[in-house]
Amino acid sequence: MKILLIHSEGVEVVKHKPATSEPQEFPENLIKMDGLVLVAYVSVEDQDTYDTDIIAKQGADVIEEAILLITGFPEKNREKNEEIRKHNKKIESGEIKGKPRKLVELIKERDMYRVDKVLVYPWAHLSKFLSNDDNAMEVCPKIANLLEDKGIKAKFSPFGWYKSFKINCIGHEVAEMYRDVKLYIQPEEHITNAEFKVITPQGKEIDIKFDRDKNIVPLKEIKDENFHVFLKSELGSRRVDEGIEPVHIKVMQEFELVDFDENSDKGNLRWYTKGVIMKNLIKNFIEDRLIDFGALLVDTPIMYSVKNKKLTAQTARFPARSYWVESGNNRFILRYASDFLLFDMASKMNLKPGYFPLRLYEWEQYDFRREQEGELTGLRRLRGFLMPDLHTLCKDLESAIDEFRKQYKLIKGLLDDLGIPSYVIFRTTQEFYKENKKWIIELIKSEKEPALLELWEERYYYFVLKFERPVLSAQNKSATLSTNQIDVESSLEYMVDNEGKQRQKYDIHFTDVDGQIKYPIILHNSPTGGLERVLWGLIETAVRNKDKIVPGFKTWISPVQVRLLTVSDKQNEYAEKILDVLNREGYRADFDDREETLGKKIRQAEIDWIPYIVILGKNEEEGGTVSIRKRLIGKPFGPKKRTSEQFNNSQLEEFLEMLEEDTRGFPKHKLPIPFRKYSTKVSFRK
Repeated sequence: MKILLIHSEGVEVVKHKPATSEPQEFPENLIKMDGLVLVAYVSVEDQDTYDTDIIAKQGADVIEEAILLITGFPEKNREKNEEIRKHNKKIESGEIKGKPRKLVELIKERDMYRVDKVLVYPWAHLSKFLSNDDNAMEVCPKIANLLEDKGIKAKFSPFGWYKSFKINCIGHEVAEMYRDVKLYIQPEEHITNAEFKVITPQGKEIDIKFDRDKNIVPLKEIKDENFHVFLKSELGSRRVDEGIEPVHIKVMQEFELVDFDENSDKGNLRWYTKGVIMKNLIKNFIEDRLIDFGALLVDTPIMYSVKNKKLTAQTARFPARSYWVESGNNRFILRYASDFLLFDMASKMNLKPGYFPLRLYEWEQYDFRREQEGELTGLRRLRGFLMPDLHTLCKDLESAIDEFRKQYKLIKGLLDDLGIPSYVIFRTTQEFYKENKKWIIELIKSEKEPALLELWEERYYYFVLKFERPVLSAQNKSATLSTNQIDVESSLEYMVDNEGKQRQKYDIHFTDVDGQIKYPIILHNSPTGGLERVLWGLIETAVRNKDKIVPGFKTWISPVQVRLLTVSDKQNEYAEKILDVLNREGYRADFDDREETLGKKIRQAEIDWIPYIVILGKNEEEGGTVSIRKRLIGKPFGPKKRTSEQFNNSQLEEFLEMLEEDTRGFPKHKLPIPFRKYSTKVSFRK
């Protein structure tokens, strides 16, 4: 909905003749309103008529806020002048230096800043994306009625007529305003009545208590200090200190993985060659695992129309996050999740009982969310990101729980193989937890680590259970990677809300063997979370533990897996032969052929977190062998802060077997030819 607000001295509207075949009733030939009138010109758009009660209330609220802005403006002006007087007195007394400021005078007399009445006027010219639904004409009368209920005198100009009108804009500071009102369906909140517990590795429940300052009372039963830090982040302030740059930003830039791009909207990133390699490896890694898990690959468009009522209901929960794009006389939303078009696709399928569990996997390139600028923090929170998303249709709740338990192990295996330590959170209703406590506790006990449990009095959204795997950053702030939810609502034909109104859902159904039409339970599983946040987790956890654990990426995901170093340039030809063999075998190997000392080259390889350093000297060349330094990535430092394990004079075949064992079961990716030598490597940053 678009609203143009004009504060006018009186207003007249003269009826002429019908502009549509079925105009609203217009018994008067003239609408005349004396006094100071706020005229609200309203364009009802395509998405608005999903629920005219909701959009009318939003419109009435916006008009009321405008009235308060107008009537409160003289007092705001007085307060501002009082501040100016205080400032000028400090200058006069010599307390501060500077020039005195001028007082701000009102453009009009004080009594002109009031609103006696409101006229709500349908005005199609504010938008080219108007609703074609018949119920669009209900909006202006409903807005007027809601204003009357608030004690504000209001009328509406009937829809569907040619009219002439006279207004006299007062011309003060806030006499003209424009508002863009997005349909917003607010879900019931739950946080006020949530209770939190910790489940110990032995399966014992511990209530979390807070002191007067809302700080967590320390749990004596939990000895892990990092878990206490995690709880503090989850249940305290989640906001990252904007004055401290997250450590991963420096790493991602210096390693030339990812960077910011000032030419794009903030939160959309530039990827360099090594970052693209990691991106592709993670994509293929997840996809291969999910194919083996039984998933089908699908791909849906990145934009969709707001004219489809199935999609509108869910989209309208997050109106501020939407990016809109125009195409001719239509407009579309850039998706911020795959659910919408995927569920619409499922509703058109001829589902059969034998299909379940039906696992549909999509690599969402891209999703878009207009996060607040202050929330954008490097790779942790973005406006354009990549999301691996698995949705599983299950025959009933019992089979959904069985599938959830399998996917729990799938998620754990993925994060373990990525090398990202994580925590466990279960969020659910008290009733669901009571009925399913046994298997939830079993999963937590299998972790051999404590977990956080959040319990709600009742379900407030589409899921009865939400599972999360968060990660702690170097700044002791947590962010969620993997998630899985048990959705009991989206597949239904419709839901009835608290006010008894039917809300359309996706109507995903099948005919069971007993002849009954049934609606599947849906699991929403992001197996690793967004790709950028995976990279965030890899870097942040590596740096967080750098004083105890050797930082680095696992061999399979490292942009460069092997670096060849020569003792002197006499071994360069031998190095190039081995370089060729390694890259032909599918390993990403480069050769530091700079005229630098061996010590400097080794230090650079350490800085670059290279998993394998191969040193070639005279003995290695004569014996046809290689000497290897294997980085202890993810393991405690050795004696005297040693970061690697040494293997001298090994046969090349032995080294290839070592690499094969270290990368078996993981995808491979070629290293571009220019990156295989330092002398030809391209640098993207000055």
